[in-house]
Amino acid sequence: MSLIANATSVAGSLKSALYKEDILKDVELIIQENMSGETPQERWDELRFVASFNKRAEKKFVENVLSPIKEKGVKLTQKEWKELAEDYAKEMGFTNQWYAVLHKNTDEPHLHIYANRINFSGKNTINDSYIGKKSGEVANKLCKKRGWKTAKELTKEKKKTINNSIEKHSETATNWDEFIELMYKDGYKFELNYNAKGLNGARIIPLDEIKLKQEMSRRESLAKKGYKLSSLIDREEKKKDLSEKKQGLKLSEVNIKTKIKLIEEKINNNNLEQTKSKKIKH
Repeated sequence: MSLIANATSVAGSLKSALYKEDILKDVELIIQENMSGETPQERWDELRFVASFNKRAEKKFVENVLSPIKEKGVKLTQKEWKELAEDYAKEMGFTNQWYAVLHKNTDEPHLHIYANRINFSGKNTINDSYIGKKSGEVANKLCKKRGWKTAKELTKEKKKTINNSIEKHSETATNWDEFIELMYKDGYKFELNYNAKGLNGARIIPLDEIKLKQEMSRRESLAKKGYKLSSLIDREEKKKDLSEKKQGLKLSEVNIKTKIKLIEEKINNNNLEQTKSKKIKH
């Protein structure tokens, strides 16, 4: 998708608030609603004060991260970032206090939006059930509004590109290691799957998808708990294998006609032809 959005309800902390506006991250306050604070500390104090009106809710805030794809994000003006934040907040039902800050310290600018679930009457007005799923649906809607490619459109293109790489390299590779290396050079991690009967499938994961997943996870973790990056390294490494299993596409999803055994057969034939060619030369 041209815009990735993640949302989760959190208890909130001063560390989290300070992280979002860390000057080292080249941050810019894009917008704040129903708030007047001029510093990160003041904004947090305002949020916490209103949240204190509700004694029941444990997670009184919603942390959001909005990341347009690089080619979109680097071109957005401050006005466009503001409109993106406003549209997202409206669709998510953020009518209480909320603010958005832009992080420009990476080559992929992204927004952090912090919203109070508690209104000035002490009522929790934001349902956090499936809020992560809702944020993804909102991102899809915002893409359509801006004429950006949706997840469905990008997936279709991705499948076609992956299939082209598979077909190309299955015509030249002489073993699985070589094939996997060629796919890697094209930007894909090609994982072979085995069961008790042997080779039974594969999963293809775009390398940029792995990078984005890890970066989004890191941003969310830092935003929620205010940890230093060094304290997250072990945790993210443990998550890595699990998250990658959920990423990418199964071979059957790329092209129903492409079977792992057919690729293996082509590779074996290539190896056989190469062996014959060497014997003839000698």
